[in-house]
This record gives sequence, C-alpha cells and structure tokens, in this order.
Amino acid sequence: MRSVLASAPAKVNLALRVGPPRLAGFHPLDTVFEALDIFDDVEATSVSDSSVTLSISGLGEDLPVDSRNLAVSAALLLQERFAVPTGVALRITKRIPVAGGMAGGSADAAATLVACNKLWNLDLSTDQLMELGAELGSDVPFCILGSLAHGTGRGEVLRPLKVGVMHSWVILTQRQGLSTPEVFREFDSLMDYVRIPETLVPDTQDLQEALEDSDLEAVGRLMVNDLEQPAFVVRPDIREVLRAAQEYGIRAIMSGSGPTVAVLADDFSTADAIAGKLSRQFPELTVLRANGPAAGAHVQVVR
Repeated sequence: MRSVLASAPAKVNLALRVGPPRLAGFHPLDTVFEALDIFDDVEATSVSDSSVTLSISGLGEDLPVDSRNLAVSAALLLQERFAVPTGVALRITKRIPVAGGMAGGSADAAATLVACNKLWNLDLSTDQLMELGAELGSDVPFCILGSLAHGTGRGEVLRPLKVGVMHSWVILTQRQGLSTPEVFREFDSLMDYVRIPETLVPDTQDLQEALEDSDLEAVGRLMVNDLEQPAFVVRPDIREVLRAAQEYGIRAIMSGSGPTVAVLADDFSTADAIAGKLSRQFPELTVLRANGPAAGAHVQVVR
C-alpha cells in the first residue's frame, strides 16, 4: 500500500473532576469522555527514506510540523519502537479547534498511530495502540477508543460505558485558544491542599449511571468541570459565554481546560435551533453542531 487515510474524533468532558497534584506533578482525574463527530483526518503516505514530515490544512496551519507536533511524535514512536525502515509523509486536515479543550492534538496523534499501524503492517491491536498513545498524551487513548468512557489516572485509564441514546451538542469555539498548563497552575493557586489528601478526587459514578440509563435531565444536573473557575480567572470572557449558553438546552459546560463551551440539547432539531440562536448572539465565535458518541480513530481509505 502507498497511503492510508485515518480519522479521529474530538472529545467533550461531561465531567472533569481534578485532584491535588501528585509528587510526579500530575493531577489525578476522574472524568467522563464523549467522542463527537468532528473529525481530524490524517493521510499517511509511505516514503522511501526514513524521514517523517508533516503538512497541515484547515485549522491550525500555524502549528509546528516537527516533533513538537503530537502527530509527528506518534509516527516517530512507532518507527523507533518497531524498527520501521521507511518513513512517512503526514498530511492533516484539521477540523477540531486548536487549544480548545477538545483534544485536537491528541486526535491527530491517535489517527497517526492508526494510519501508520496499517501503512507499516505492524498489526498492533487497539489495546496496544492505546498503550502507546498514553506515552504521547493523556487524551490520546480515548481518541483511539472513542464512544463514551470513564477515565481515571491522568485520563488514560479507560473503562467503556454503555451507550444509551445519541446526544446532540452545540459547540462554541473561540479564535484564541487557552493553555492547559496555565489553567492547571491557576487551579493549584485556588485550592487549599492543606486539608485535601493527595489522592482524593470526587467521583463521577452518578453521572455514569445516568448516561447508561439514558436520563438526559440527570446527565445535565451532574455535568461538572473543576477547571471552569480557574479558566475564568485566566479568561473572564469564557464565564460570559458559558453564562449565556446556560439559557439554552439541558446544560452548558466548558470542555476540558477550555475555552470551548458545549451545550447539551434535548434532540437534533433543538440543537439545530440553539446553534442558530447562539450564532446570532455571538457572531465573533464559531458555532458548530456535533453529535455523539462517535467512533474512535479508524482507517477510512487504503490506497
């Protein structure tokens, strides 16, 4: 084969509970992921030498195209770990907002792992690809798995959840992204760790049960993101967008470390109507429609 086209989804966190940082510097998480049908595509084309190159179209054309990009790191990881003698030219078509809390970079890494696994005939299983993905970033395993899952550890320890009903989302994205490390630093400054054990993280058990029972009203009540308040300190405009979005649908929440805001709607047609209203209310934002749960990283075309 000469090239493989693979896709990987964006994600939204229906809940993101955050504990105090551990000695290694990572914050333990208890989160619920949902994959959305906004996909980045990665085309991996075989080259005769050992080089790994990257080009990007769509969103994020100013992103780095060297090993600072997770997609390049993913290809290099496979190449080095399995002594692949040939290289690859990667081409990403980006649709997932950059630095928006929707795992766009992780999706690119996930799609690259899946594409190069096929291109180089490595025959790695999904579980093996997820283990490799965890070496690249905490959200990469979920972008490989997709659908709906409970995540612990740094978010990389996953348990699939039973899918009840499809969910309709309205996504409000901003031109200016938000730094995840900066939000976590602000989170630390707001917390009083003196009385909180290092390992304590609020659990998401009730939300998991509501999702598996298809109880959207309960899901809405239980959606929570511990990074919202620190994100508001860094970017006060997010608070205003979230406050306005709460007037629509079942519930609005900031996705991940922000600044994207996601509105859970009752159904597809209601979500379409909400998207129109929010587009008029926030002409400076990009308003997207998305549905979930969606498939994880997968091969689309082999040439």
